[in-house]
Amino acid sequence: MKRKTASLFLGLCLAIFAVAASPAHARSTTGFSAFHVENQGTLSSNPYTCVGESYGAVVNNCSYAVSLEFDLPVDNSGTHSITVQDYWYGWPNNTDFSCQAYSYAGNGSYEYGGQITFSEPVQSLQFSVNVPNSWSMQVICWNVPPGGGISNINWSV
Repeated sequence: MKRKTASLFLGLCLAIFAVAASPAHARSTTGFSAFHVENQGTLSSNPYTCVGESYGAVVNNCSYAVSLEFDLPVDNSGTHSITVQDYWYGWPNNTDFSCQAYSYAGNGSYEYGGQITFSEPVQSLQFSVNVPNSWSMQVICWNVPPGGGISNINWSV
């Protein structure tokens, strides 16, 4: 009887350690494969003709600032962490841009997850946003200057 109890105990311990050692579910994407231009209709020219790709990054090659939106699918409700890596092509000194995280219900309700600001090349910055059940999540990078962009986005699902 002691042997069965010991075996059961060891089996349970192994199962608990296996779950604890499992990595958190996460997704990632390159900036170029996930972007949309935010507020395209308010610009005098079409930014899709000058926003480009460099090694997977979405890069603003326009002569003016462009805002970029990224849809981030989630599988579960709760707080989701988001890590964004910037990209600069010939980074102009004293230039920065900010990204904000949001979740949306689809009926005008939303939750704001905060802001990160990129001020130098190759930064990876993190923030989070709460996503209630059946809501959507996105990141918007406002007024990305010429030469700026987003390389990668990673988030928990």
